[in-house]
Amino acid sequence: MSDITLINYTTRDFISKTELELYISKQDNIFTENVITEFKKAGMVRRVVTRIWNREGAFRVGILFEYTGEKAYKDCQKLLEKHYLHHLKDFNTKVVGSRGIVVHEF
Repeated sequence: MSDITLINYTTRDFISKTELELYISKQDNIFTENVITEFKKAGMVRRVVTRIWNREGAFRVGILFEYTGEKAYKDCQKLLEKHYLHHLKDFNTKVVGSRGIVVHEF
């Protein structure tokens, strides 16, 4: 079993393809090497952004966050507020988050 014990999967729906593409284009500017290092030190193992392609007419991303545990999750929430959330204020999105504890993997 890996070091990952807690996962957050969030979907974010945008009002247009342009908004979606703008969001995707900002990822490298937001998550610089220094910011990524802070998240890793806090216990985030991985963050993946996926563009959802199998929903016609939807402009959606899926964001997977993998953490070493509950403390890492809580510590990283503070970092998300510090480094990430203020970049989203100009986007009109619908967000659905799901959190889970790893119970099986291969």
